[in-house]
Amino acid sequence: MDKRQRWNERYAATGLTWSAGPNELFAELAADIPPGRALDVATGEGRNALWLAGQGWQVDAIDFSDVGIDKGRQIAAERSLEINWIVADVNTHEFETAVYDLVTVLYLHTSAEERAGWLPALIQSVRPGGQLIYIGHDPANIEKGVGGPQDPAVLPGVEDLAPMLVDFDLKRAEIYQRPVNSDPGHGAAGDGVALDTLVWAVRR
Repeated sequence: MDKRQRWNERYAATGLTWSAGPNELFAELAADIPPGRALDVATGEGRNALWLAGQGWQVDAIDFSDVGIDKGRQIAAERSLEINWIVADVNTHEFETAVYDLVTVLYLHTSAEERAGWLPALIQSVRPGGQLIYIGHDPANIEKGVGGPQDPAVLPGVEDLAPMLVDFDLKRAEIYQRPVNSDPGHGAAGDGVALDTLVWAVRR
């Protein structure tokens, strides 16, 4: 079974796999950014894309799971929100260059080889003055946190991501401690604290 099929089955098995609201840290960071054009990567069921659209953003939301996208599309229709849903694999999708005011990458964990393809493309899709927000499980989470993937190869840290942002100013680049019971839905096992890599940057 390939990754797309596994995620389709996971999304099909429950009402909402993740919480209905946006990731709390992401919403806090993005709350004061003036709405423009946004790209939500690995959108899943679209919770962050839906929040952005509700804040007045023009949103492109991409995921390779058509089941997840269909669930997001249904919620968007119920809320009368317009979102451009894209069913595609980030490893093969051709992203536009320098067009987005905000690119969000939340909890997309792939091999380093795959990341070397999609991450530079996403970085280049941010326009001058635009922002990039990356949040994902940190490598330290395996030993010191709870939940998340247990393979360090799929978990880049700040030291892996920051050097790629040569045309950006870093607003925040740190390990963020996330109480798992306040933001469920990332595979955490039990209560505790998860350690996330946070990189928030603005293109010059």
